[in-house]
Amino acid sequence: MVTTPSFYHKKNNSDNVAICVPVRDNVTAVFAYSLAMLQRKCGEAGLATSLHFNMGSEVTMQRQQLVSEALETNCTHIMWIDSDMKFPVNTLNILLEANKDIVAGNYSTRVPPHRPVAFRSKNNLDERVFTGTGLEKVWAVGSGMMLVKREVYEKLSSPFYKIEYSDDYSSLVGEDVYFCTKANEAGYEVYVSHRLSDRIAHIGTRAFTVKGDCND
Repeated sequence: MVTTPSFYHKKNNSDNVAICVPVRDNVTAVFAYSLAMLQRKCGEAGLATSLHFNMGSEVTMQRQQLVSEALETNCTHIMWIDSDMKFPVNTLNILLEANKDIVAGNYSTRVPPHRPVAFRSKNNLDERVFTGTGLEKVWAVGSGMMLVKREVYEKLSSPFYKIEYSDDYSSLVGEDVYFCTKANEAGYEVYVSHRLSDRIAHIGTRAFTVKGDCND
């Protein structure tokens, strides 16, 4: 039997969350179940949400379009959920309770070498944030499970998302790091909620032959 944790967010609150999901490939049953349970519990708790999907292959454009769509609603927050995530039913409640401009769950990359997607410092993107307790201020974190207050997008200039080369041109910097850097430079702070750090998962794919796992 599958059980789910209770959802604690108070009814009749003023929060209104636009849940934005950029999708590239088919979604898994695990993701679909996580999202369905989260929305059901939001409804039971009287928390207003709207769901926005964008199918495509260029994530920066998808995120830009989803922001534009969400801002046309009366949302107070934009919640990012990538379509390859597994998460507990009270994820949104945990992020809302943090009451930060930008707060996210930390999780692992889905391909080897598996590393956290939270970065402690602007000057050293190799210094990753692992697990901890409570809320931890970081420089940047992946957008796969992130809650952003509406005012952040209203005050930042577009584009909010872009993939760029690092300062020494040795690597590409993802669109989520670009967004967090832009927000930091505008005076906003980025946090990781460690209440989620070991409870959300990044869904990958593995291939098997009769001899075993091809990825080993």
